[in-house]
Amino acid sequence: MNLKKNIFDRLPEFRPPDITKRAEISVYMVHNSPDPEDYFFLFNFEEFVDRSNAGYFVRPVLKIFAGRDDFSRTRFAREFREVFAGEFDRMRAELAAQKGKRGWLGWSFGVNSALELVGGLIGNLVLAVALSVGRRVLGDLSLPQIFATKCDEAKLADEIDRTKVKVETALAEVQVTIHPELYKHAYRDGPMGKISGMDREAWPLPDYVRAHLQDERSGSWW
Repeated sequence: MNLKKNIFDRLPEFRPPDITKRAEISVYMVHNSPDPEDYFFLFNFEEFVDRSNAGYFVRPVLKIFAGRDDFSRTRFAREFREVFAGEFDRMRAELAAQKGKRGWLGWSFGVNSALELVGGLIGNLVLAVALSVGRRVLGDLSLPQIFATKCDEAKLADEIDRTKVKVETALAEVQVTIHPELYKHAYRDGPMGKISGMDREAWPLPDYVRAHLQDERSGSWW
């Protein structure tokens, strides 16, 4: 069985207009000090998890809110991709014992020895969909055939590295929306910075974000 074909067969999200359901994943970047590189991020997967676990694919849509946008996009792309992929795989592990789950969280392709590696690949592919660059990531992805013979984990790991590069490139180009509350928090100890790109009518920060403004720890909130 060709794994690449298997992936395309299971990804209606890459064939618009078949996408009918969307699940926004809001990311909140919280700056701890005047240093633009001193921040952490929080994100809420709850709706995405519930919908996936209910048995249908949804299209995750990533939206990033921050208090300032003069941080290194390259560093952000690397750190956020790692946190996102780690949290996604943690969710899959926690839900593995539940029966009847489908959608993004149910992917395994029947793999046993390489299940952990495939999980890392899927986390990156889901993030690619959320960034609307799925076609760019999968377009030249030559995934190895891992069912006919014993899995070559080195080859699979190489394919995962390729997806990492593409996803991080897309993340470095993603639009960041300035949230008024995060803006005030970011510049609370000094002169206020530029306010270009601010959404002055943005919804108030969720309670979980306000509760963790001083945590200095990135990750999913739940």
